[in-house]
Amino acid sequence: MSDTPFRLIALTGCLALACACGRTLTVTDVPELSLRSAASASVKADPELGGASLGTDNTYVILASATAAEEPEFLREQLFTYYTDAAKWQASTASGPGIGGTYTHDPKFWPFGDVKVDFLALALKPAAYDALNAMPGNLNFYRASDGGAAYGVSVADWNTYDNQYDVMYAVSNGQTSSSNPGGTVPLSFQHTMAVVGFTAKSASEAGIFTLKAVKLRELQYRGALVIDNMTTEVGVSWMVPPGDACQCDKEVPLTMAEFSVPGSGASGLAIKCTDHLLVIPQTSRTLELTYHVKNSIPDLTCTVPLPRTVWKAGHRYIYDLVFTPTEIRVSDVTVTDWDGTPVDDTAIISN
Repeated sequence: MSDTPFRLIALTGCLALACACGRTLTVTDVPELSLRSAASASVKADPELGGASLGTDNTYVILASATAAEEPEFLREQLFTYYTDAAKWQASTASGPGIGGTYTHDPKFWPFGDVKVDFLALALKPAAYDALNAMPGNLNFYRASDGGAAYGVSVADWNTYDNQYDVMYAVSNGQTSSSNPGGTVPLSFQHTMAVVGFTAKSASEAGIFTLKAVKLRELQYRGALVIDNMTTEVGVSWMVPPGDACQCDKEVPLTMAEFSVPGSGASGLAIKCTDHLLVIPQTSRTLELTYHVKNSIPDLTCTVPLPRTVWKAGHRYIYDLVFTPTEIRVSDVTVTDWDGTPVDDTAIISN
């Protein structure tokens, strides 16, 4: 895996040691150690999200900050371009165009004296950076007066429904040059969003039901993401104000304009009726369906309660809908991480 040097002010001064006898010894042979990063994801992005997330073929950027006790603004909001290859996160070593201009990869160095440094970083696509940073102050690392840039970051007024971007975060605290072989700091990124999707099939034959709309009632979709690194365990929270501007009914896009519900023997992509939707972590919502029954004139609407759970960041929830002549029900929910690996989510309670 390639490494990219951080942009830090090179520390090239000498260290003077005063002896009790009044003589001064100047140490000039302290070796400089480059400060580098190695980015990885605990779970790679869902490939079905395509260009909306950090997929295996998407370019993305790292915004990294670092704080040392002696220098709170040690590294603030530095931008680096990375790429992914076969689900492995690697650092681009070439110079070239970047967001807001060009970037270069100058060698930067750890502070002398084994000083402890805290790191906080965000990973996001260039399009996500442009959208979330369109207004000054929307994307903001903490200031020195707050303790230092690595102690927190916030993304304000984020409309997650219109801007389907996965912003990931990584924290690596108390790092020193001696605790990181080769001067490389590990940055393991975590998701801040959950994923929700739906499948549908008939309890009998195909061609009886046509699904026209899938809607989540009172979905929380707009607010502020706050990542707080000032406590023992990093805190990740969403602040969603009340009101329709931040929480209202939202459609989950169908995979086609009108989805013809297949028969009971169908599986795989044939039963996938919606795209996957990135959502703010929250309690599961009620589902509203608009559908048509063969040989019936009007379209019908019904509400379907989803199994009660909290949609957790980094988890994917796929609900299986079954259509019958008398009802539409959720037959099962599959909970995995973003690459489809099953997770133990004991918080799910059946209705």
